[in-house]
Amino acid sequence: MKTKALLLSVIAIFALTTIQAGIAPKSEIKNPKTDPATLVQIAFSKISQNYSTTENQINAFYKERVIRNNDCVSVNEAILNINKSPYKGWKRDLVAVKDVRGNCDFSKIDTLMIKLQGGPISALELDVVKTPFLGTELQDIKDKYEFEYLEPVEMFGKPFYVVAFDQKYKGEEVLFKGKIYIDSKSSAIGKIEFSMNVQNNSDSYKLFLKRKPKKSNVNMMSADYVVNYREYNGQWYLDYTTSDITFYVETNKNVPADIYSISSQLAVTSLIADKFSIDKKDLLKSTDILADKIGDFKVASKWDIYNLIMLLAINY
Repeated sequence: MKTKALLLSVIAIFALTTIQAGIAPKSEIKNPKTDPATLVQIAFSKISQNYSTTENQINAFYKERVIRNNDCVSVNEAILNINKSPYKGWKRDLVAVKDVRGNCDFSKIDTLMIKLQGGPISALELDVVKTPFLGTELQDIKDKYEFEYLEPVEMFGKPFYVVAFDQKYKGEEVLFKGKIYIDSKSSAIGKIEFSMNVQNNSDSYKLFLKRKPKKSNVNMMSADYVVNYREYNGQWYLDYTTSDITFYVETNKNVPADIYSISSQLAVTSLIADKFSIDKKDLLKSTDILADKIGDFKVASKWDIYNLIMLLAINY
């Protein structure tokens, strides 16, 4: 039987994860008297004060996995050069693949091959501090979302307020729920954990899949994200992003549905990289598929080190 390719984009959400940092200890500070929605608006209004307003060059390590029914089907990894655009304005990040490797276990592929489109581009677009706020304009968040304070926590040696949010009206519009960690002193956003409310919405798969196989049913099970930031010299920068998307594909009512899990992680390995230039022909596009570029690059010799850096970053 001929294998069909199914393209998936993790970022049809504008915009991660079952892999989360350890539980932060409670903080001794108390929540402010400001209502939580207003505190979120204040935090986003201070982006130009708390985050870099100039372009900077960074290095990053990216990894993506496709899992079918608990079996790993493919793993792709890439070392990246990134021109990170300022947090003020709408200039996009520019990405070039410095090196890449990957493997695919074709013995675990039946009739459907999943390919992740966008890859590192999608992972960078999860930097939601640049595009507030999760499906709505900042001034309208009280109309779309409900907010409440959770207990403050300690992270990075600092006290953070924790604001939980959820979509106010569940219906045809698919929005998010999650938690925002806001530095109590500067109002900088240090971390955002969020999930798309894909459950009980039969059309939510259309936000992710470029196309689905004919005569099949596709249903989203979950879409979870984490974005973490790092403070350096009084400003905050992107540290890592993770994405975990799970859905099932039913091609035959007499056969159990296949459950697919797509995960991606991007960790900044050098916040101030050695100066590099990116040729236009080497720019990664949102339509590119990393798996299709494996043969174009040499295999790096330090992949284990990059994997260790990522592991330490997302579990810090």
